[in-house]
Amino acid sequence: MLLQNQKSRNMGSKYIAPIEQELLIINKNTDVQSFTLNKPQKHFLEHMGHKNIILKARQMGFSSVILGYLTIRFLLKRNERLVVVSHESGATQKLMDRVKFFIESYEKGNKIKLPTKYNSRSEIVNEDTNSTIYIGTAGSKSFGRGDTITALHLSEFAFYSNPEEMLAGVLQALTPEGVLFIESTANGFNFYKTLWDEAEDRGFSRHFYNSDWLYTHEFIENKKKELGRLFEQEYPTTPEEAFLTSGDMYFNGDSLKWYLSQVKDPTVGGIYV
Repeated sequence: MLLQNQKSRNMGSKYIAPIEQELLIINKNTDVQSFTLNKPQKHFLEHMGHKNIILKARQMGFSSVILGYLTIRFLLKRNERLVVVSHESGATQKLMDRVKFFIESYEKGNKIKLPTKYNSRSEIVNEDTNSTIYIGTAGSKSFGRGDTITALHLSEFAFYSNPEEMLAGVLQALTPEGVLFIESTANGFNFYKTLWDEAEDRGFSRHFYNSDWLYTHEFIENKKKELGRLFEQEYPTTPEEAFLTSGDMYFNGDSLKWYLSQVKDPTVGGIYV
């Protein structure tokens, strides 16, 4: 089948064709269309690693592409334990609805009915592949159900109430070859910022996508007029700008940006140049 036979440059590239050929998506105009990956979505799949932290501007489509990736694994691979976690219950349910739409589009396109052992608002079990996809809310006691996890998506991670404690727990549940996606917009200087800064030392692949990846110059200029001072928070051009302009800041954001622009790296002996 597509997934097994296609050669790829890395672990994510082989999912591009199955996502685009097997799944449908509802676009921003509420029309149903083929899931044609946009530029940042495709680039991410081509460059993803086992542990990924994604910082992005608004409405880039990363939740959709990660859910598409997980859905293909759920449909075509055996014994998968796939988990998605969101920051609040309303968003959690929307993510499950999107997964179910992907599955329904696969069924219609292939003229089959997927046999499921279990199909609820939070969990689906594929009887053919013995694979499970579970969606929960951060802080929920039922999260993961103590199961081994082969792929995990932590959506809007910067807004979790206890992100550091949760991450420590789920990393123990992830299999040695498991895949982790930590995806979020920025929310000030919190644990997500610390994790971003320490990503390389922790073995994470960092991925930053600003608005230039997806939007036209005309769109950006209109958003600047529309949002005013909030523009940089919604559509940051750099990771530093994303963290400085979001969340509840104690110090003035513009002042912090100025001070950061004045920082110089020390040479040997502590002399600044």
